[in-house]
Amino acid sequence: MNKVVLLTGCLAAAGLFQTATAGSAVAWPGHGRFFYSSGYPREIAEKRALQLCYSEYGSEARIVASTDRVGYGAIAVARRGNESVAGISLGRPTQADADARAIDKCVRAGGTNPKVRSSFKG
Repeated sequence: MNKVVLLTGCLAAAGLFQTATAGSAVAWPGHGRFFYSSGYPREIAEKRALQLCYSEYGSEARIVASTDRVGYGAIAVARRGNESVAGISLGRPTQADADARAIDKCVRAGGTNPKVRSSFKG
């Protein structure tokens, strides 16, 4: 009986730890590609995404999306005339949901032929 209670307590604690520590963030330098970090608390994910962006482009970058929610994420890109639009979805229950929401955001922004460029779990 004690082993069952101990195991149940450990599993519950592991679930709380994952929820408390996992999140994701997406950074963008204003041109080019997006950089993401996932599986860390929100603040750390934001710093890591910015560091990845700086290391590649060495320019100013900003966080365009972040969350503390555990779940799947996707970044989609579509054309709108001579420019591109992006759709970002974070903290979704399934990868399919994250992909669909990112694509939908591109379409709502007037984009055509959206494609998921990055998928991840955070």
